Amino acid sequence: MVRPEQRFAEGLTAVLEYLSMAGITVMALLVIAQVILRYVFNDPLTWSEEMARLIFIGLAFIGIGAAYGRRRHMAIDALVILLPSRAKRIAEFTVVGIASVFLIAVIAITARSIMELYRMEVTTPALEFPMAYVYLVIPFGLAALIVQMWLDLYKDRRPS
Repeated sequence: MVRPEQRFAEGLTAVLEYLSMAGITVMALLVIAQVILRYVFNDPLTWSEEMARLIFIGLAFIGIGAAYGRRRHMAIDALVILLPSRAKRIAEFTVVGIASVFLIAVIAITARSIMELYRMEVTTPALEFPMAYVYLVIPFGLAALIVQMWLDLYKDRRPS
């Protein structure tokens, strides 16, 4: 039987993966359309490069949680694997705790930036899309990463 926290972790990972797949698909279609319109019809889109860039940035932050959920993130564990199991668990919890504090600080700083961008009504050059909305992907992606890190530790700790 699948435990609720494991089901939640798998569901979160699936949502992040589907968002990533949709983003990659849209970005690829935009780039293909831009190439065709520019070189075949000599009539390029004025906004497609900016949209593709914004999607790419969003993919980076969304992909962080998806990669962590599938254990496909980069980890340097050369010293940790040499530790006894109890010390290894302490090291893992310490690293996740420190990383969580750092990520929460980044989310807080980003939230202040989002509020300032919203207040100043800053928009992207070509799309004239509010930059505050563009920045929303940062706290979303980092919050998903924090959740994935703690769920991963919890999954490992509980007996099957």
